[in-house]
Amino acid sequence: MALVDACCSKKKYMIGFVIPCSYNNRNNIIRICKFFLNKRDLKVALILNDKIEYYIHSKIKIISNNIKFLKSNSKIVSIKRNIGIEFFIKDIKIKWISFLDSDCFIDQANLIKIVNFLNNKNNIDIALINLNTNLGGQIGNKLKNYIILNYLNIYRAGTPSIIIKKYTIKYLFDENFGIGTNFFSAEDTKFLINNFSRNIKIIDNACIFHPFEEINLQKILRYSFGQKKLIKNLNFPHSIIFFLIISIRPLFGIFISIIKLDFKLLKIYFNRLRILLYG
Repeated sequence: MALVDACCSKKKYMIGFVIPCSYNNRNNIIRICKFFLNKRDLKVALILNDKIEYYIHSKIKIISNNIKFLKSNSKIVSIKRNIGIEFFIKDIKIKWISFLDSDCFIDQANLIKIVNFLNNKNNIDIALINLNTNLGGQIGNKLKNYIILNYLNIYRAGTPSIIIKKYTIKYLFDENFGIGTNFFSAEDTKFLINNFSRNIKIIDNACIFHPFEEINLQKILRYSFGQKKLIKNLNFPHSIIFFLIISIRPLFGIFISIIKLDFKLLKIYFNRLRILLYG
């Protein structure tokens, strides 16, 4: 019996992985399928269209009860994630739901750490995990456990970082936010705020792998517009806390860019801060 299967066979609870699929990441989806194939006590919901499903079946033979294909032609990722949530809500064996992107990957060692953590932390509602590149570099914000105010991590976490106890989900992802909508980002923060809990821990000895992305001005600005829109939609004190937290990075970036005389980076951080301040 494989190490991960031996670990999972002792699990008290099952984990459901929701993965909204993109054809651009089709080869990584094949890799995900091969990894999760017949993994005991783990289920994967792939939300995809006919084109992606046909490609998967042309590359790998899937005869497994733990990998499910859920159909959606929507380009809105939040809609796809909600389809996955609603699927797992009906599965009484699933306690935790994780939201992997189709360009993310998890290996055996990190999966075991996650499983062990969730089984030994029954008093938490949300577990967050850091995203790293294959070379160990940090993707996005570094999430850390704090002695107090640990819930502040919800304002800094991306969707692939989220593992949430199923029965604490009161609200689905807002389908007006995220990739495929006019507001390219912030669906992750809104989801965590809508399902707010102070019982949060970072799985600080594990990670999920995410590909490295070059700095892209247009993408950063699109993310900033989404965050600004979210600030306007949040109630106090979430609106103030979120604004202060996401403003720190561009302010610090402007300071560093000036010291390094990196005017390209200075432009990126300045425009990001301008959008957050003025929209």
